Amino acid sequence: MFRVFLLLAALCSLPALAATDSNRGELEDVVENGSVESFIARAIAHAKATVKETSVDAISDRLRPFDKSYFPKTDAPVPTVLFFHGCSGPTASHEQDWAQRFNEAGIGLIAVDSYQGRGIEWRQACDFKVMTPWQRSADVLATIEDVKADPRVDADQLYLAGFSHGAVTIWAALVQASSQTPPIGLRQWPEVGFEQHVQGAFMFYGTCMQPWTVDVDAAMFLGTDDRYIQEETCQAYEPKHPHEAGELIVKIYPGATHTFDHAKPNPANIEAGSRYDPAATEDAWKTMLEMIQGNR
Repeated sequence: MFRVFLLLAALCSLPALAATDSNRGELEDVVENGSVESFIARAIAHAKATVKETSVDAISDRLRPFDKSYFPKTDAPVPTVLFFHGCSGPTASHEQDWAQRFNEAGIGLIAVDSYQGRGIEWRQACDFKVMTPWQRSADVLATIEDVKADPRVDADQLYLAGFSHGAVTIWAALVQASSQTPPIGLRQWPEVGFEQHVQGAFMFYGTCMQPWTVDVDAAMFLGTDDRYIQEETCQAYEPKHPHEAGELIVKIYPGATHTFDHAKPNPANIEAGSRYDPAATEDAWKTMLEMIQGNR
């Protein structure tokens, strides 16, 4: 039964899966009557058929008014983390908790809201009706392009952090950057200097999919008690990760659940079994900080 969550729930935050019995039943049918892979293929095909062509500039116009920026008090540009929420949308306390840690270490954080400027209902994203990761990866590219002009940002020291749906969005961006395949909705790959500017990627409770080859170091953070992710997928992928790519670290925390780094999980998270794990969160923090400091 847990195979249903191998990819699907990796892309979704818990509130969406806990929202209705019909959602859960639909996901279970994927395993009973088909496969995760075919579901993903159908979702991608649907997105390619329905997503209107757009541009990086148009995406920026929708995103930038809703960014939340957190920077340490300094006049010098600093390494900056671009923060991508799960499919249930932004959670202020989650962003603020991570921003405090990064800011105290002299690192900025910009939290990107992929929904508000587009009028997206989060359940549609969690059900893969709109905004699949292979489209949302364009948000990553647009944000990279935009922050280069921000005087607070050291543009050659960018880091991507994604959570659940956001984690798979970042993985999709790494794959697309490797072949310069444009995200769904863009006509061509935008020359934003992905590999030049992005030094690292941090993915929480996502999953490992197609290999990528760009020279970007990355870390995947997973828990053994995550009802929605099978950590074995990344364990199997890790030794096969291409040698020419940046280093991939897979951290698996015994007893940790989905959204284990949320100190103030919402009721739906709690109902679905999520628990804050301070030890796992602290280890993930140290892993990220070591990567950033090692690149300075």
